[in-house]
Amino acid sequence: MKRICGFFLLSILTFSVFAQDENKPKQPDLPGNLMIDFGFNRWSEEPDNLPLGFLGSNSVGIYYNRRLRFNDHISFHPGIGFTFEKYAFEDRYTWLRDDDGTVDFDSLSGVGFRKNKLVSNYLEIPIEFRIHPLGTVNGEGFFIGIGAVGGMRIGSHTKIKYDIGEDTVKEKLYDGFGLSDFRYGLQGRLGFRAIHVFYKYWLNDVFSTSPDANKSPQAWTVGINFSGF
Repeated sequence: MKRICGFFLLSILTFSVFAQDENKPKQPDLPGNLMIDFGFNRWSEEPDNLPLGFLGSNSVGIYYNRRLRFNDHISFHPGIGFTFEKYAFEDRYTWLRDDDGTVDFDSLSGVGFRKNKLVSNYLEIPIEFRIHPLGTVNGEGFFIGIGAVGGMRIGSHTKIKYDIGEDTVKEKLYDGFGLSDFRYGLQGRLGFRAIHVFYKYWLNDVFSTSPDANKSPQAWTVGINFSGF
């Protein structure tokens, strides 16, 4: 009798589990891809006292991208997302807030920075045409992409780290720093949908008011992309 009751209870539990799986709502299938760009930033020219470091000057972009197929060889890819830019400087000049609240570009005397970065974040809309020389069905295979990107700055801050005696000081300063509020540029991509390389060149200046009156750089980024998440 105990065995019969046990078998009966086990059958009910098994049925309940399967019933829950069948009634469980399915995840929506979005018609697009999540793209992640990672690259390194450089400038067309470096303002005085702002020499860029290589590894610390990087870019991370996260986009939602949708494929609109024209034929087996050409497709159009509009998207939207965010890009987080970092510029690491190899000098002790940075932006500092004065006692009256104004922000000026200056140096901290007698201090050697362990970290000196400018961070700028953007909401962006990239568009791109992709050409598949060998043809494709769902966007797989080798492609060449050309397009443009437009963005709006949504935040910026500096991040500095230095030592005073035995103490380590970390500071962040939030401001516009003379950065351009909007930016626009061109992009190129080469490789496969899941992984490819990219190049972006921004046509407008990084700064609307450069810290160097004689040099106002434009930025470019080269890196690698992972897609299809």
